Amino acid sequence: MRTQSAAVGLLLMLVVSTVSAGCLGLVMQREIMESLRDDPEVINKEESYFWDVTFDSDSIEAIQYTNETPIEFDETVSKLTIVFRAQFPYSSILEQVVPNGTNEYRYVEVRVWEPGVKAAGGNPYWEVKATQDYPLERFEFSDLVNGNWLVEIDARGYGWDSPVDQASFHDHFDMSLTITKPCVRWVDTDAECTDLSVLQDR
Repeated sequence: MRTQSAAVGLLLMLVVSTVSAGCLGLVMQREIMESLRDDPEVINKEESYFWDVTFDSDSIEAIQYTNETPIEFDETVSKLTIVFRAQFPYSSILEQVVPNGTNEYRYVEVRVWEPGVKAAGGNPYWEVKATQDYPLERFEFSDLVNGNWLVEIDARGYGWDSPVDQASFHDHFDMSLTITKPCVRWVDTDAECTDLSVLQDR
């Protein structure tokens, strides 16, 4: 019975707001719809960036790869996760024949900079350099400052497709960087989750 009364009341309010003139009617309709909406829920959202590079030179020349990617961290970012892996086939064997010879031509170096630190001549927040196979490793950080961070990658490698499959090789590295931040989602709608920082700025 109570549900029927509420439905009738809602119908009457919609009728009144519909016949009301101009913007006043629209405002009333919006207020009614807002009152019916369930409370929003705050959930953690992951925003990821990926780098997946396979070198393919088919010559005696090494291939150079460089990349700089700025990433904005707002004050709501709670966690930074980095996953990194590198593969340099036969690098350990070559190192025994020509010590340090592969370090100049086959490597991956990654630096993650906090805002303003690189320009000030400081040290990277996180860095890694691989000249041989580097197993998949995961790094997590929670002490983060807001601002424009920078991911800087400098790499060099070879790739060779031989008529004999066993002699073919391709240097490769892959990395992901994920930031975790809260967003607001209304359960009873199909709207996407909205970053909490965006709602706070309104």
